[in-house]
Amino acid sequence: MPALIPLCLLWIIVGTCLSAIDIRQHRLPNRIVLPMYPVLVLALGLTGMLSGNWPLVRSLTCATMWLAAIGLVWLVSGGKAMGFGDVKLAPLLGATLGWLSWDAGILGLMSCWLIAGLWALGLLVARRVSLGSAIAFGPFMFLGLAIGIAFGGGFATAA
Repeated sequence: MPALIPLCLLWIIVGTCLSAIDIRQHRLPNRIVLPMYPVLVLALGLTGMLSGNWPLVRSLTCATMWLAAIGLVWLVSGGKAMGFGDVKLAPLLGATLGWLSWDAGILGLMSCWLIAGLWALGLLVARRVSLGSAIAFGPFMFLGLAIGIAFGGGFATAA
């Protein structure tokens, strides 16, 4: 969906900045994440107007799915296994992918968990971390976003 290209380019910039911060400081700052909510609403609204397609239910469902998956881990662990910045970022990424397709939303979410798990396992095997070590999850969420966009089938066929 060509009208969504500016939002995807913005996600590249925001994702790169947030990933760098998360890797260094293990946080996703509100001053970057929270302004993306109105930006996303405007971008998806503009995309809907330009394309004539309004997959609001799918987008909101994928946002909820991402929020539930990330938020549940945060809630159950008392914030020890997942940061609240990840929880705030999740619906934004889910809504973006959901606007494209169901496949994009689901693939993106599954990809971020799978890649993060494999990365953590590799670090454990290499003895670079222990079971209690913190690993930034934000970069994996953005990898999931990229994979969902690239391979979710929605960019060319969004309706």
